[in-house]
Amino acid sequence: MDYLRNLTASTDTEGREKDGSTNLARRRLIDTDFETDPLPEPTTIGKNRLVNTLNLRHFRNETIRMQFQHVRDERKLYFDAIPQPCFGKYLLCLWQNPPGPLPHLDNYRFDGLSFSNGIEFIRIDGSCRAISAKGICVRLPEKAVSQSSRLWIRHSCQSVHARLLQNGIMFNGMLKDFNASAFCVSLSPANDAPKKWLNSEQNLTLILSANDVILYSGECRVTRNTRQRNENQLVIKPLSHLIQRFTPRIYRSKRVPVSPPPDIALRHPLTGGLVNLKAIDISGSGMSVEENQQSAMLVAGLLLPEMHIYFASAFKIRCKAQVVYTRNFTTAHGGEKIQCGIVFLDMEPNDHMRLLSMIHQVENQHLYICNPVDIDSLWAFFFETGFIYPKKYAFIRQFKEEVKKTYEKLYTCQSSVARHFTWQQNGTIIAHLAMLRFYEKTWLIQHLASKTEKRFGTGTDMVDQIGAFTHDTHRLASSHMSYLICYYRPENRFPAHFFGGVAEKINNPRACSVDDFAYFHTRLEKNEKPLATEWELSRAEPGDLYELRDFYDQHSGGLMLRALDLIPENMDGPKGDLSDLYQEMGLWRERRVFTLKQDAQVKVVIMANVADFALNLSDLTNCINFFVIDEQTPYEILQQSISMLGQYYSAAKVPVLVYPLSYARNSGRSFDRVYRLWALDMQYTDEFFKNYNALK
Repeated sequence: MDYLRNLTASTDTEGREKDGSTNLARRRLIDTDFETDPLPEPTTIGKNRLVNTLNLRHFRNETIRMQFQHVRDERKLYFDAIPQPCFGKYLLCLWQNPPGPLPHLDNYRFDGLSFSNGIEFIRIDGSCRAISAKGICVRLPEKAVSQSSRLWIRHSCQSVHARLLQNGIMFNGMLKDFNASAFCVSLSPANDAPKKWLNSEQNLTLILSANDVILYSGECRVTRNTRQRNENQLVIKPLSHLIQRFTPRIYRSKRVPVSPPPDIALRHPLTGGLVNLKAIDISGSGMSVEENQQSAMLVAGLLLPEMHIYFASAFKIRCKAQVVYTRNFTTAHGGEKIQCGIVFLDMEPNDHMRLLSMIHQVENQHLYICNPVDIDSLWAFFFETGFIYPKKYAFIRQFKEEVKKTYEKLYTCQSSVARHFTWQQNGTIIAHLAMLRFYEKTWLIQHLASKTEKRFGTGTDMVDQIGAFTHDTHRLASSHMSYLICYYRPENRFPAHFFGGVAEKINNPRACSVDDFAYFHTRLEKNEKPLATEWELSRAEPGDLYELRDFYDQHSGGLMLRALDLIPENMDGPKGDLSDLYQEMGLWRERRVFTLKQDAQVKVVIMANVADFALNLSDLTNCINFFVIDEQTPYEILQQSISMLGQYYSAAKVPVLVYPLSYARNSGRSFDRVYRLWALDMQYTDEFFKNYNALK
């Protein structure tokens, strides 16, 4: 390298660029902190550590800053340079942007170099050995000075767009850096709105995004507004460290400590860097983690598009989450920490099931979710508890091999549409409950049985468990759980007391409703008789479902049609992949909706559910549902419709549900029993838990 005495740069001795503007950006040694508290005392670092730190900057392609001071006053010049590999005695640096010619710098002397690694600011008082138009060679001292650069580290950002909305005016810019206390935003010079329209005395809404994905939005205030060159830099402080992601609930998920605590790993959405944290506690709906106050990177309201939770070497979970609160606290050893609450927005259903299974085991070692079950033991349990009573067995006995295969698939294959819960002691099943996602946004509770001889026994434990499970699950988008339903007979005291009792106490059919159906089996006629000319059986149209909705709102006003996905608005909407999910398990599930009309007038809406035999042991998932709008409709017309729909069913007899119950009673057709359809809107979990606990 040709060492010269002249330092060349496109800056004159007053620190002005050729266009006359003051280069304040280059003159700033260190950004002032967002906070105004005093900094800790500086320390010294030895040459070995200094050399290693300089080589790390070379490895990362980071720059350092060279300082020159006028010999007569305090005027300073700063220039960024790229360090080369260092071996201890000398440091060679190349100018980041080779400058043009400058006058001789006889009136300036080299005044050391400096850089910041985010945590500390390092100052090196070396001497200049040689200098040229390409770079500078510095003789390193034995020690350097290290000063904590700020109480809260500011993290640099790239390609994060910032929008400031205030009183109907939008200001565009880029997020420069941030910490857990504030954001630094650089407003774009090309803003359509004049910067003088920005009122620093009023609050504004800050929206941060990258790749067209919103990562943060919140109400903030401007704490500092400075102009650097031709752009404005704003320091913006959030007004709240708490957000309400969901409607507040009285009954909340229980967070439990886990040992060893799981590790959290995520790519920070604003920096792109990897962040590793330890969990304090965890629940099925969220968790809390802690950060060191100085280096904290999580802000209330920040979206975490992809976060991984590692449970030792057992398993890991990937999820989408959001920070909902940050709270300062002091540890027992006097350290300053920040506790951050994180809520899960979505995760794979089977991952969430494993998480809940672990949490439920922490609370009660007898409770299991989707654990391996010996199928022979399960059948023995069904018969011993009377869940399969003689009349039900008479219905399924001729298909027992098919039923066995169906349950082998349900209880041995991982699926996002089937869940089972057991209460076990010494490997023996004491209580059991199962769920199916049988409609697009609805899960069916079924197979509740218990061995205990007490009035309700472990049955309440199972309802407690499924209540906790659904409470933690329904907010996840992938769960598709807007409604819970179950069918029960009025004479069955457990569901009548709890499910029926809850609906009665809530006393709001839009929150929780009960509707009665007549249930019977009918033989499919082989010789199909055509309908009379004035009658027509055809695929249902949205207008037909409007007729059904008007009738049902007058008759009941409950949740049945929403839960059974018979809302007209859903007819033309996007169809889900529910049947495909069943097919992946080797099971069959489909639904067809028809209308029975007389002279073009809607008389009956028919829902034909077709599924594997005894997917539900009362076969309520493989039956024909009649919703009779005109109760003057002759029953013989319904019977003819059943025969016409027989092509979809393989059995000689098919179960039938008829609504309303009054039609079945008045038609003169005998029926086997009454089934009640209980439905709960998952927005009303508080009301459910309050009234359920009062009934226990």
